[in-house]
Amino acid sequence: TRLADNIGLLPYSQRLDFMNLTTLGERRIRGDLIEAFKVISGKVDYASNVFKVSRSGSNILSKINNNSNKDICKLRQCFLPDRIKNYWNKLPGSVKNSESITSFKINLEKFKHESKKDSCYNFWEVSNLIIDKIEGSPSYKTRKEKFNNYLLDNPFVARKKGINIYTH
Repeated sequence: TRLADNIGLLPYSQRLDFMNLTTLGERRIRGDLIEAFKVISGKVDYASNVFKVSRSGSNILSKINNNSNKDICKLRQCFLPDRIKNYWNKLPGSVKNSESITSFKINLEKFKHESKKDSCYNFWEVSNLIIDKIEGSPSYKTRKEKFNNYLLDNPFVARKKGINIYTH
């Protein structure tokens, strides 16, 4: 996002808004949800045993046994089913029961835009968490200002870092 004209020096959240993008974290979870849909709905022939699905077929259950070793439980949270379980289970039936992969993507975006206000552990909240980590500290603005001034004073450094400091 730093290569685009006129926005190279803006904060990360503003660059994302300007370019109508989401964070990599949100895109990863969205991709994982699409992959889960493909597997659970039988649209693909692989990974049929990866997800433990509820009897109703609409929710993902955890394969982690509560009596398991805590290190193993921590490690398992990195695996696809455990990483997206809460996000998948939060989706309404109208999204989970989509007819095709394309309709799933459309319904997922529709749900995201309709539910943005009353968000409670939805996948798009990941972007807010990431942006808060980056821009949330009290010293962020000061450091960003100093860094921008340094880049403006040293355009060769900006060029080397791939940051477009020029405006048209």
